[in-house]
Amino acid sequence: MLKHSIFKNKSINNDVPTYIIAEMSANHGGDFDTAIKIIREAKQCGADAVKIQTYRGDTITLNSDQEDFLIPDTSPWKEHKTLYSLYETASTPWEWHKELF
Repeated sequence: MLKHSIFKNKSINNDVPTYIIAEMSANHGGDFDTAIKIIREAKQCGADAVKIQTYRGDTITLNSDQEDFLIPDTSPWKEHKTLYSLYETASTPWEWHKELF
């Protein structure tokens, strides 16, 4: 059973509606204004919070062209060729945090 807690003036427990967390992921496409728009749209759609993922390619993988780090030709992200390239493109910069929050 979920204990009663309050987060940002909203109760979270078994007797209140679900707390909805939207996921932005890399949908901002590297554009800060798009990230802001996603957050605003999530709020308009009823989200209580937005989860962001902050990393750079070098914080989660190696810049390597060895087989384990290559993106398969069957992947929709194959144009990036390596995981490092994909994660660099998809990253949400730390510098955005203050304004996004």
